[in-house]
Amino acid sequence: MPRIEDKRHDKAAAFAQRMNRVLDFIDTHLAETEPLRLEALASVAAFSPFHFHRIFRAWTGETLQDFIRHRRLEKAGGQLVHNPAVTVQIVAQHCGFTSAEAFSRAFSQHFGMSPSAWRSGGYRHWDPVQGRACDDRPCAGLDVRMRWEPDRTVAYFRLSGSYQETPDEAWSTCMDWIRANHLEGQPRFGMALDDPLITPPVRCRYDACVLLPDGWEPRGERISRKKIEGGLYACLAYAGPRAGIAAAWLSMLSEWLPNSGHGLSEEPFVEHYAPQVTPTGDPISVELCMPLSE
Repeated sequence: MPRIEDKRHDKAAAFAQRMNRVLDFIDTHLAETEPLRLEALASVAAFSPFHFHRIFRAWTGETLQDFIRHRRLEKAGGQLVHNPAVTVQIVAQHCGFTSAEAFSRAFSQHFGMSPSAWRSGGYRHWDPVQGRACDDRPCAGLDVRMRWEPDRTVAYFRLSGSYQETPDEAWSTCMDWIRANHLEGQPRFGMALDDPLITPPVRCRYDACVLLPDGWEPRGERISRKKIEGGLYACLAYAGPRAGIAAAWLSMLSEWLPNSGHGLSEEPFVEHYAPQVTPTGDPISVELCMPLSE
């Protein structure tokens, strides 16, 4: 007979899975100028519309519309920096704003500067907590290789919070699940879904993922799964202290990308771990994979 603790764990996992479906749905529909309506989002999570707004606020700490607005602005902040050839007006459209004027006003209210000032270097002074310049310095000696990656279906375990803390906890849960399902030989992927230089730590999401074998199905268990989109990626092998990974990512963005002739696609960045590597080890060996537009 299942223990009470097991039943509670199953219910909590099912609830998290439903809410993560909503957050993923919002992320994939940010470009739509029509409002993301409460009724539609409640349906994605299979909740009653009557209760959904209260449930969403309890889960995220924000109202639904506040969450959607800051996700659109954070997405725009990244596009302005990493796709310099794209006009502010196009960025506004890609992030669901009906006019450049409305976008500029909302952006200035959120970040304290215009989109043009942000793109011109103001983003370097943005700190989501203190509002001060970041002291991280990129590392040198990059050996970036470009290659095409296939679509991958993964199981994922998501936590929100500071990237200094959440990866260890997410990977602890993921590794326990991997061992319980005898998937130790499968590649693993870490995905930080938000830019920590833009998004406050409490809203930063991290997914610990494991590649699912073709045709694999869990036995009577609820598990969150998603597709890591294939395409062209810039890949950098990194070996060293875990604290240096952030600087390696910054090097790819500030040193390699501007001279590559490519822009960034809208897919998340991926940290690729070989099956024999423990993602929480220090020092660490990992491949950093940055999605590119063709």
